[in-house]
Amino acid sequence: MTADLTTARLTLRMPDARDHASYSAFFADAEASRFYGGPLLPYQAWERLAADIGHFMLKGFGRFVIEKDGQVIGGCGILDVDGWPGHELTWWLLPAARGQGIAQEASRAVLAWAGTELGWPRVETHFRDENTAARRLTESLGGTKQRRETFPDGIDRDIYAMPTTEKVSA
Repeated sequence: MTADLTTARLTLRMPDARDHASYSAFFADAEASRFYGGPLLPYQAWERLAADIGHFMLKGFGRFVIEKDGQVIGGCGILDVDGWPGHELTWWLLPAARGQGIAQEASRAVLAWAGTELGWPRVETHFRDENTAARRLTESLGGTKQRRETFPDGIDRDIYAMPTTEKVSA
């Protein structure tokens, strides 16, 4: 299985059942979770947690939980959902963890991991037009617009690509 990722302040690890309370708190907050299908009831947050765990089992990669000082404060990783165009770097943070550079720090760790462990030269992301915070973060990670597509939910989104640290063949 995938090893934990660590940064100066964070540990990113595979999600498990103990993370339900953090998922529930995030998805119960209508403002925090509005771009992620929220707000959701606790059983629906459990289903999201189960999907994140299952994604690792099905694809070998997925969305890690972010821990700081032993507390789960969000998630960051790469999803590749059948029927959606390509894969996606994605992140979420509990409101108290925002504005501290955590999403950028976690995203940089995931991008480096995607390059060295998955051998990918780039990772894509997409978001709704009104999600200006996601656009700012994506651009700060070196993201450049590649194309615009209509997604299965009927919403048009720009798709950005961000460089990774590529694995060098010996």
